[in-house]
Amino acid sequence: MTLESTPLCRDEKLLLSSGELALQYWGDENKPLILCLHGWLDNSASFHLLAQRLMKDYQLLLVDLPGHGLSDPLADGAHYYIWQNIETLYEIMQKLNIERVNLLGHSMGGVVASLFAGTFAAKVNSLVLLDSLGPLASSAQQTPSQLAKAIIDSQKLGSGLRVFADVEQALSARKKSSPEMTDDALRPIVKRNLIKVEGGYSWRTDKRLRHSSKVRLTEDQVQVFLAGISAKVLVIFAEQGIVPKLWYKQRLQKIPNHQAITLPGHHHFHCEAKSIDAINQALRTFYAGLNCADMRVI
Repeated sequence: MTLESTPLCRDEKLLLSSGELALQYWGDENKPLILCLHGWLDNSASFHLLAQRLMKDYQLLLVDLPGHGLSDPLADGAHYYIWQNIETLYEIMQKLNIERVNLLGHSMGGVVASLFAGTFAAKVNSLVLLDSLGPLASSAQQTPSQLAKAIIDSQKLGSGLRVFADVEQALSARKKSSPEMTDDALRPIVKRNLIKVEGGYSWRTDKRLRHSSKVRLTEDQVQVFLAGISAKVLVIFAEQGIVPKLWYKQRLQKIPNHQAITLPGHHHFHCEAKSIDAINQALRTFYAGLNCADMRVI
């Protein structure tokens, strides 16, 4: 199924204080809304397979986070701290008059969703995390070295704009950082992250996204956020995923009302045709167990 053959898919732009944000709605606006947040250096196209399967019974709102996909980068001098995306999500809900939300996030998007759910617990009805369980953390003792590394990293001179002759060349380049993904799974993400330039294509993704964080939360702080989540939570781990095993024990138990399952596949398993049906079924089972009236509160 392509976007062109999907009548219930529409693109919109939303003006926020940080710039213009690209959104995609999939499904009937009268159905329960699920807001989806993608991973680092990905974009909303990573949810297309899932949206195709869920759109009959739910409306999905797919977001290109700032600096990703078709959304504007942050202004000069701004930083892509993880809490900036929490502000962005709050502003999205304010602008769209969403009172309570069903959040679904993959990887970094799951980090944003979980921290948001711990910060604004009353605004989140349900939370689904796809191979995600909170942000990277540092000890208090590591803070000075983390800051030093990030400052040095941010002031390094870049190598200039890389130009690819075509989409397939860009796909090959991106696959070096995501070797486990099939071409079919990766291509929609790559295409949405490209911009046409003289001589071919270049990444539109903001290069500042690759800079190290100047400050990270401590593990104690992360666990406080997770403990503050009042929503019903489903965590779906990938068998070949990237979530550290130690987090299963330390972090998962902090979430008060959670279910956790592991399904076959790699970190981007929700983009792959061979794993999407199992994820779709797990989500449908989870959502069926929620209060129908709550699912419709937006």
